[in-house]
Amino acid sequence: MPDQTRITATVQALRALLDEQREEIRQLHDRGLPATQISARLASLIDTVVTRLFDIAVDEFETSSSSATRNQLRSQVAIVGLGSFARRQCSPFSDVDLMILHDSRNPEHITSLVRPLTQGVFDVGHQLGHSVRTVNESVQLAREDPIVCTSMIDTRLLAGNQQLYNSFRENFKKMVQRNRKTLFRTILDARTTERDEYGTTVYLLEPHVKRSRGGLRDLNLLRWLGFAEHGESDPDRLHLLGALSKFDHRRLLSARLFLLRLRNEMHFHASSARDMLDRAEQLRIAESFGYRGGKGMLPVERLMRDYFRHTNHLWQLVRRRDASLQVISPVTKVLDPVLSKTVTGDFRIGMSHVSATPAGMAKLKRDLGEVLRLVEISITQGKPFEHATWSALLLAAPEFPENAPKSVGSQFYDLLANPSSVGEILRVLHELGFLEKIIPSMRHARCLLQFNQYHKYTVDEHCLRAVRMAAEFANQDNVLGSAARDVDDKRILHLALLLHDLGKGFEEDHSEVGKRLAEETAGLLGLDQRSTSDVAFLVHKHLVMSHLAFRRDTSDPQLIRQFADKVGNIDRLRMMFVLTCADLAAVGPGVLNDWKTDVLGDLFTRTSKYLDNTENHGPDSHLEAQRGVIHQKLNSAEQGDDWWNRQIAALPPNYLAGRETSEVVETLRHFKNLSTKTAVAWCNYQSETKTIQFIAGVDRGVGRGVFSSMAGVLSGEGMQILAASTDILAEELLMLRYEATDLLSPKKPSASRLKKICAALVASVHDDQPPRFRKMWGQEQAEASMQLTALPNEVTIDNEISQQCTLVEVFTFDRAGLLYQLARRFHDLALVIHHAKIGTYLDQVVDVFYVTDREGRKISDEDQLSHIRSQLLEVIES
Repeated sequence: MPDQTRITATVQALRALLDEQREEIRQLHDRGLPATQISARLASLIDTVVTRLFDIAVDEFETSSSSATRNQLRSQVAIVGLGSFARRQCSPFSDVDLMILHDSRNPEHITSLVRPLTQGVFDVGHQLGHSVRTVNESVQLAREDPIVCTSMIDTRLLAGNQQLYNSFRENFKKMVQRNRKTLFRTILDARTTERDEYGTTVYLLEPHVKRSRGGLRDLNLLRWLGFAEHGESDPDRLHLLGALSKFDHRRLLSARLFLLRLRNEMHFHASSARDMLDRAEQLRIAESFGYRGGKGMLPVERLMRDYFRHTNHLWQLVRRRDASLQVISPVTKVLDPVLSKTVTGDFRIGMSHVSATPAGMAKLKRDLGEVLRLVEISITQGKPFEHATWSALLLAAPEFPENAPKSVGSQFYDLLANPSSVGEILRVLHELGFLEKIIPSMRHARCLLQFNQYHKYTVDEHCLRAVRMAAEFANQDNVLGSAARDVDDKRILHLALLLHDLGKGFEEDHSEVGKRLAEETAGLLGLDQRSTSDVAFLVHKHLVMSHLAFRRDTSDPQLIRQFADKVGNIDRLRMMFVLTCADLAAVGPGVLNDWKTDVLGDLFTRTSKYLDNTENHGPDSHLEAQRGVIHQKLNSAEQGDDWWNRQIAALPPNYLAGRETSEVVETLRHFKNLSTKTAVAWCNYQSETKTIQFIAGVDRGVGRGVFSSMAGVLSGEGMQILAASTDILAEELLMLRYEATDLLSPKKPSASRLKKICAALVASVHDDQPPRFRKMWGQEQAEASMQLTALPNEVTIDNEISQQCTLVEVFTFDRAGLLYQLARRFHDLALVIHHAKIGTYLDQVVDVFYVTDREGRKISDEDQLSHIRSQLLEVIES
């Protein structure tokens, strides 16, 4: 039996050594020692642990075994390090991967040796992955499993029989060479599967530094593919073999140094294997690494720009390697020379790829116009570049001058006209590095992070996605699709979308910077004065329509008139509508939902009618005519009841606007049977927008806090309120409407659930108890993460926007019950909420309230306004 006391003492000594030396290495890391040297020191520390434990295990085994067994065992075993540990590129708390090779015919002896070794490594404080195999078993398993195979590409003998290890390496290398074509595909497919689990874009705002696209695993993938093709995995050796260009070699080493340092920092700080770079960690590391803010960029945004730049370089390398390893079928090899078509002797359109002839390649390296021509051919033909052509273009881009000739600008501008190809053309030009030669402001936006949870992509990625989204809208059979198809000059729209956020990352407001950039870009592209004015207007005012739709009462005719006058003409309005929707859609999945499209579409339709002069005169007469139609819809008994006449006369314009006559009549019929101080409530599910409209009426409802009570019920039942309004009809009849989505029922809520909520709305009128709010899973973490954006709480008050109401806007971070608490405070302040909208500003919620006093007057007294502001700040800061 092994001497457990000796093993325990050794483990304790090694644990102390590990803690002491790991701390020394951390101090070296903090002082700026290069990450590769930090990782190498960590690997040497693990070497010490493993070899000491192996020696103890062998000594103890030999003490308890026969002399024949003792003499054989050392020659029958090889302890082999795998993966990042073998490469000496491990991080402080990386797993230790070991393979114990043996050629013993007595597995029990090997098990007796291995058990104290593996247990000791674990007890010292390492997470261990290990296997016990013969040479043949190892090679066979590597042939069958790409994950196992890649783990064995980088290995290092730590202790034991050198010849046994050499035998494994020789056999493994032969197996890889024999099966390399199959291995290429299986290795790439396995990595694709893993990568897709951690995000399909380089520009994830909370990436996994190891497994996300362009992370350390992709760096390893390049090593694995190099080994399969050339028998070498080390980047320096691959460069010497000519398998890696000087340009790519420099980028790869730079990315490795950055990502290793980042991962080492994360591990050291967490004292564990932490690889998810969340927002809190980004802030901490930016400060730790000494990044400085300035010129409109936060330190964390500068850190993440470097991260995205390096990961994008690695991802481009992977894509090119993947393309170079594509297997061409024998049929294609035979038919391609026959069926391919040459364009002006410069470019060849093959069966599956587009490539450049030698003459064309020479032109591509000096003429940006030829690059645009080839990119257009590739996209319109639906055939990607042949690998050599893509690589040549990528390497040529940095050599081009910064500002393209006017003729190239005009050629580029014309490429923006076709919605079916513009998105892909811009993407390819940006990936290759040519877009910033034509649009210089793209250079600043490349890899530019916006440090908030609202935007899911970097600025450049967001702008490119917005162009693609707008192009896709034309396929929709709705108001948005019709507007997208009817835009007269789509070049203006697509250019404005490409430029609309490029003003970010500067100290000045990004819309103001964007306007100047738009005017400069229009000059470079040779646009005429009218087109320049349109592009500059769309970029400068790209937030206006969204602001009006989601933070203002769009049923107000005055607002429609002012908006129409600002836009000026119907084609500009179409472009602004499409741009606004595309901007929202490009923020992230689900941001542009059916409800938002419907709200924006309604604003577009009503403004269009004004611009077409169909609503430019006589709004009062139109409303009176509508009241007359409502009266005609009543039955004879209702027409003779003066209650109906009083209520119809009291219906406000903002309620009648766009409302079906039958809906108005049905609503009033619900209210007619109300007893004194009682309430009624019902709801309608809107299938097109996937929202629920709750309608309630309360007799003598003014001044009873009904709005806040009902808002509390809806929030407590898991409803997300999007908009709300109250109207005071005749005889103090209070009408309330709430537009909401159901957070607990992604599909249509059940009838029983909706009935229960409506009953709770009615009961809340007489219930003095505050509502209870549900705690959603992950809610606290989400709220904490949003607050990292560090936006200030703010309350703004305006008496100019609305003729009838004082407008109050509350900017803060959302939390359960916030709307209820704000509405309750308005009630306590003796104010009446006539209209409310709940929007967003970056990571904050913006609650907008149109309020009056209980006599229906605006609040004009400065002391009262100041008191209102302080009271609301007290609510949001509590």
